[in-house]
Amino acid sequence: MLNSTIETILARSSIRAYDERPVEETKLAELKKAALASPTAMNRQNQRFVFVTNRAVIDSIDKAVVDGIIASGNAAFAERIRSRGGKTLYNAPLFVGIFSAPGHYAGVDAGIAVENIALAAKSLGLDSVILGMPSAAFSGEAGRELAASLGVPEGFEFTIGISVGYRATEKEPHEWDESHIIEVK
Repeated sequence: MLNSTIETILARSSIRAYDERPVEETKLAELKKAALASPTAMNRQNQRFVFVTNRAVIDSIDKAVVDGIIASGNAAFAERIRSRGGKTLYNAPLFVGIFSAPGHYAGVDAGIAVENIALAAKSLGLDSVILGMPSAAFSGEAGRELAASLGVPEGFEFTIGISVGYRATEKEPHEWDESHIIEVK
């Protein structure tokens, strides 16, 4: 009854703990293709995909996220992060940051791309968690410097990210509520 794409969609869940195995080069290549195959409004392709596998760089981004959250003054959010061990990228061996040129559909385009990456990852035997929190690392002058150090062109802004790797925990996909569907016939 279901096809493999639907099965992948229904099996995916947000994983917040990863083991140390790196993502193989062949799988990285497939994830990059999935990112680049994402449709964009008017085919503008105004995104840059930063694939980070260097542990020290991932850890520095993670620290910048935590520092940004603490600096925001949102004590409840900071405490939530502390309760998770102070990790926002969850020790994944791959972080992909999606940076967009400003534009009306930048967020929509990035959302499509991050979902492509998440589903491609699941289909390759990997897991993921989609992340908005890294925006705290890429704001202000320090954030622009961090983005530049990653090779992000000037004028591109962090839009969304995703951590990818081999799960170190079990988590069932979320349940859905069919009352959220509105049918117009």
